Amino acid sequence: MDKKIKLSKIIFLLVLVMGFLLSACLDDYNHHYYDYDNLAASYGLIQTSSSTSGQSYVINLDNGSIVTPTSALAGFNPKDSDRVWVRFDPISNTRLTDSTFNYTAKIFSINDILFKAVNKLSQVSEDSVGHDPIIVTDAWISPKDILNLNFKFFTEGSVHYINLLDNGEGDGMANPYILELRHNARGDMNQYPAYGIVSFKLNSLRVQGQNQIKFFIRYTDYNGNRIDIPKIYYY
Repeated sequence: MDKKIKLSKIIFLLVLVMGFLLSACLDDYNHHYYDYDNLAASYGLIQTSSSTSGQSYVINLDNGSIVTPTSALAGFNPKDSDRVWVRFDPISNTRLTDSTFNYTAKIFSINDILFKAVNKLSQVSEDSVGHDPIIVTDAWISPKDILNLNFKFFTEGSVHYINLLDNGEGDGMANPYILELRHNARGDMNQYPAYGIVSFKLNSLRVQGQNQIKFFIRYTDYNGNRIDIPKIYYY
């Protein structure tokens, strides 16, 4: 069943994307910055442990660093492999590599990010995935085989569905895969701009014997234009 993007999450994501617009030093491998409160903020994946006392999880950041919380965050229920955006205050650190650290940190906030697989278009219902317009404002691949899309759509405040589907046209090598970003507004009115982020797992696109594949992210904007964004996934 498709995960739902609720209005409360959209409001958070609007603030999140505006933060990116104000940060000029981001790239495909370093969507990590310090905000106006001098807190570090970054994308990552939750890794739970079997510990029965103390902190039961760490956050593996996209840049390879690790965040170990100093205390529990009220209301947060960690689930293994969940995709998150985390704001934290590094209290201390130990070096892992030349560019990565294991931070001991106070966690200020953790927000879930919609995290989905890339499915085959032939295996889903056209009615459910929709054909509504959408706009991609940024697209990058994290080192953890994750495609991230910042997007924009218009809404009156109801639930929308977002999917990325392999339409079967390409092989990833001589002919790039065509991955269609599908938006189902479910009849919602185009009233107010909403911004969001969604992440997709790229592992299923790997071709045996290859160390990279090519693909296009395809979507239709609000002017009816078909947009193709070229990407290369190295693994």
